[in-house]
Amino acid sequence: MNKQKIMIMSLGGSPEPLIQSLKTHVPERVVFLASHDSVTLPGDVFKQLDFKPVAEFEITEDPNLMFECYKAAHRCLDRVRRMGVSSDDIMVDYTGGTKVMTAALILATAGYHYRFNYVGGDRRNKDGVGTVIDGHEKMFAEMSPWSIFAEEERRQVITLFNRRRFGAVLEIIESCARELPLQIEQYFRFVRPVAAGFLFWEQFNHKTAFKRLEKGLLALEEYLKAYPAGDLKEFSDQVQGCMDFLNRIVKDTHNMRRMNFVLVEDLLNNAGRRIMDKRFDDATARIYRALELYGQVCFEEVAGCSNGKVKAELIPEKLRDEFVRKYCDPGSRLLKLPLTATFEYLNAKGHDAGKKYFDRQEELKKITFNRNQSILAHGIRPITEHAITSIFETVSDFVQVRDFFHFPILP
Repeated sequence: MNKQKIMIMSLGGSPEPLIQSLKTHVPERVVFLASHDSVTLPGDVFKQLDFKPVAEFEITEDPNLMFECYKAAHRCLDRVRRMGVSSDDIMVDYTGGTKVMTAALILATAGYHYRFNYVGGDRRNKDGVGTVIDGHEKMFAEMSPWSIFAEEERRQVITLFNRRRFGAVLEIIESCARELPLQIEQYFRFVRPVAAGFLFWEQFNHKTAFKRLEKGLLALEEYLKAYPAGDLKEFSDQVQGCMDFLNRIVKDTHNMRRMNFVLVEDLLNNAGRRIMDKRFDDATARIYRALELYGQVCFEEVAGCSNGKVKAELIPEKLRDEFVRKYCDPGSRLLKLPLTATFEYLNAKGHDAGKKYFDRQEELKKITFNRNQSILAHGIRPITEHAITSIFETVSDFVQVRDFFHFPILP
């Protein structure tokens, strides 16, 4: 016999199925979901047992009203939780009671990692459509309603994934640490690392993102062998395309040890996703950083050093005295150039980025103004959708990033 510490049982109907369930599982304590009419039934049931569990009751005021039964079922759960028993030591038997009581108990408990049991049988009265004939009861311990709810969780995962709510996707999958239908279990097996990969990418942790996506693709290949699906094959190809871009980031930046124009592209793609999510202040911070990084990359190409550690003699003579006065660190005697000064240097050196910057200075100043007014910079004013659209288009055109991609949609 498989001893359970606690059982939650809906109560009503023939006592024989309840007797068989209790004899099989031998609980120490039973919490009954009962009606006023069925509350006396355990007296007849316990007479047939060679042990006597502690009995507690929650009474539904109306066994034919779903909401009343659902509230009473939740009170059963409250009792069990106060006992401090592990979920693995709780069995829910939804055999007895009205159909409404049974449905309410399933709805109240299906989201928990409990064990479930239903007593059916191979012979029934009324020409096979009535109740189970005594002596022909059969346990159906595998009949957990969680398999039905797991499909709803899978649908929710798809919705959240396609809204780029990758953290929420991982939380849902983590919460499903219970018996799942095999196909959903294998589905989550590839979705989990793919979602983690895109989450790390959103956090600019490119190397870890690549590893997670790589793991996810391998799991997806295994899933497709068991469950071929054309739409998931297309999804797989799109994830591979994202990995190719990630690989380019890691390679061109020497494992994120040096700046490269590919990071400008990545920042603007990231900003585009923040705009789709209506997170305009976050997008502004990324767009401004893309403009700043573009200047840094161009500066290193010309000067051969970072614009944060510049020797004074590298500055063109006509700018040198002013730059030393404004930007020199007294300790290191090196110059740290801000955005406008970086483009001034590039303009003085005849670089196209410097010329373009001052040709479009008024447009670009608006970007700096809007960024500074943002609560994420120095101000307290929110960025409007109109402003962020203009900022995004201006900077994308200025740095000549015209090809954008979106994270794949999970079918």
